[in-house]
Amino acid sequence: MKYIIMDLEWNGATTSEGYFNEIIEIGAVAMDDSMNVTGEFQSFVNPKHTKKLRGRIKELTHITNEDLKNAGRFISVFNRLKEWIGSAEDNCMLSWGNADITVLYENLERYHMLDEIFVIKHYCDAQLLCQKAVGISLAKQVGLSAFAEMIEVIPGEDQLHRAIGDSRLTARCVAKLFTPELYKEFAKKADRVFYDRMNFKSYCIQDLNDERIKQSRFMTECPECHVYLKRMTRYTCRNKKHYARYRCGLCAREYNISHLFKMTYDGLEHRCTAIPVSTGLNAGENETEPLAQQSDENVPSEQTTDE
Repeated sequence: MKYIIMDLEWNGATTSEGYFNEIIEIGAVAMDDSMNVTGEFQSFVNPKHTKKLRGRIKELTHITNEDLKNAGRFISVFNRLKEWIGSAEDNCMLSWGNADITVLYENLERYHMLDEIFVIKHYCDAQLLCQKAVGISLAKQVGLSAFAEMIEVIPGEDQLHRAIGDSRLTARCVAKLFTPELYKEFAKKADRVFYDRMNFKSYCIQDLNDERIKQSRFMTECPECHVYLKRMTRYTCRNKKHYARYRCGLCAREYNISHLFKMTYDGLEHRCTAIPVSTGLNAGENETEPLAQQSDENVPSEQTTDE
């Protein structure tokens, strides 16, 4: 396996087709199965859609307009990267967070070169792998330099927020923490399904009459008695959640119940939470753990009616 630790720098560009992140530098480090560095790739990219770098980008990366002036355009630079990666052997791209693979896809799509992305055979989020290795919650996002300092990996003389410098630092972190078990947990085959999933924008359903929501989803059990609650009020929608007051016919307890319906690549996710009315809290505040969390695909149509 050839491991390609890659980092990109980009500049915001506004075109007739809309806003996108235009790549201005590509850096990559190649490593073998023993986590030894076997090669490096670095190139600036002369942007086609922006004449000048944004002030924040210049301040963060110290890349200048002069650095980009004599560089090749994206197509030629990517073709050199593709040749450097090689197509004959299995490989895996790793990056600190998934923003880089997303931006690479975005640029290839902009230049009508999406099929070229399949030179990358697998993808692994180095940030998730490294955080799992040291027991940091994956819900957190620890910056590369902060994480490197945490595990005592020295950046050396490399400049941070530069593609090649960040690639080298990520490679050192991965080399220190890599295990086959961790890699197997986070590596994914970079096929069309992977990119479809990556680009899918999840959204919440706010229309209770949406045909994807079953009426049975609103049948909520009392947390104490485990019998179905009776809804006492109409639903109101706030912060993408649907709220109503329910009452248990057995113990007479009342609850503020919220339902969240989220459409993901894998289908409909339903989350139901409850707050005992006796706490005096308003619906939506300090909700308890979910009563239920379920997924459906192609949910049949049923409408919810008020009782």
